Amino acid sequence: MTQIGFRRIVCASDFSLASLPAWMFAQRLARATGAELTLLHVVAPVPVPLEVAFDVEGYQQLADEEREAARARGQQQLDGAIPGLRTRLRIEDGPAAVRILKVVDEGATDAVVLGTHGRAGLDRLLLGSVAEQVIRLAHRPVVTARLVPTPPPPEEPIRRIVYPTDFSPPARRAWAWVRALAEATGAHVDLLHVLLEVVPDRHVDPAFLARAAATIRRDALRVTDAFVESCGLPGDRISVHLLHGVEAEQIVHAARSHRADLIVMGTHGRSGFLQLALGSVARRVLHGAPCPVMTVGPEVLA
Repeated sequence: MTQIGFRRIVCASDFSLASLPAWMFAQRLARATGAELTLLHVVAPVPVPLEVAFDVEGYQQLADEEREAARARGQQQLDGAIPGLRTRLRIEDGPAAVRILKVVDEGATDAVVLGTHGRAGLDRLLLGSVAEQVIRLAHRPVVTARLVPTPPPPEEPIRRIVYPTDFSPPARRAWAWVRALAEATGAHVDLLHVLLEVVPDRHVDPAFLARAAATIRRDALRVTDAFVESCGLPGDRISVHLLHGVEAEQIVHAARSHRADLIVMGTHGRSGFLQLALGSVARRVLHGAPCPVMTVGPEVLA
């Protein structure tokens, strides 16, 4: 396993208002970790009208103009970045998700940041959108930042990370990135574990149900204590929260109540990332999180 760190971050932007939270958080992350930040924009192919004669020179001129306009817009965005960041601009052509994934793979990127509301909208997240494809196929963690009323400014430190876990292998794999972030930023980690619920049944002795609930909680405490003991962070840098209720709702609520700067989670928990379209925990968290969410997917290489 290679050492996990944050040396190069890519922020993919379509320059829409909805992509601004991703750019703001990418600056926060780069500032906190000292990483180089690349602003990536993919120019979509210029549509070719099929009902008229195809003008190759005219088409190329339009494509060149689109590219130059994108470069000017990107440079303007870089010029407005917070001082002290190491930044660069990259303009690509072609299908957005394909080009983003290629740039991430070839550039030794440690994380990619993008918005979930771009031009397609969040509802398209499950219908082959750029965000869905990148989250599912990227070999590095993906941070998604959705539109919120008042996102923190880029100068704001990363102080609090929420780490939901069911202690499955994918969730444990995500911990490596939580730890790297906590070590780089000094952030406090809130570990969340939502307990299995004992469903009341009038045919079952209430005393038996109470004992079952107590056993579940005792086992969870044993597992979390062992995890904290071996997690690699000092004990005063991590808080454990054993919760009851619907997983996604509890994660979103905890992120809000603890004023989290970031949620980090594996996407192959009990339901698996491919269940996004069926309303999995990951999808609901992405939809309702009050802060950016880093997903460590099945294709992520450690």
